[in-house]
Amino acid sequence: MVKFGVLVTSMRRMLVAFPILLLIAGCAPSARVSSPPGFVLPEQEVMFVAPFISTLVPEAVSGPVFDDFVDILNARQSVPGVKFFSIIKDDLSELDSEWLAKNAYITGELWSYIENSGCCSTELRIKARISVHRPGENETLDIFVPLEGFFEHDRSTIEVERARLARRLASELANRLISSLASPI
Repeated sequence: MVKFGVLVTSMRRMLVAFPILLLIAGCAPSARVSSPPGFVLPEQEVMFVAPFISTLVPEAVSGPVFDDFVDILNARQSVPGVKFFSIIKDDLSELDSEWLAKNAYITGELWSYIENSGCCSTELRIKARISVHRPGENETLDIFVPLEGFFEHDRSTIEVERARLARRLASELANRLISSLASPI
């Protein structure tokens, strides 16, 4: 049986934590999509995806974000005119500029990764952006997604939560890309 004092202490902690969590959630940046008016991709059976640039993001997060992102896009095949998403193996600066100007492709970056750990819990945060480049044009469709996660140490591990955050981010980026390209803004 739970003692009354323990119950009161737990209730006080929840009453203090709840407004703080609401404040944090209210101040958190939200995902957004920006695009030139009428952004439409020309039909191109293969859409190319450049490896994402990551700045101070652990490989345990950045690698799965990119891999899962491409896998989700290929599994869903719901972008009009695109049958397959192919990974560009070379650095974009090493590619022939004429070839690059003739093809649509996706670039991305991951940054601002934070693990804020205390005695009993850890907060994870990351920001990501992908850009869709049309052939021969400078204007891009840009998708910005910030994500946060939180876990208690007695319920999970940092390795599990990094993988979970990576899967969520890849899914969020892919879903926003698919919806943006399926119905032009």
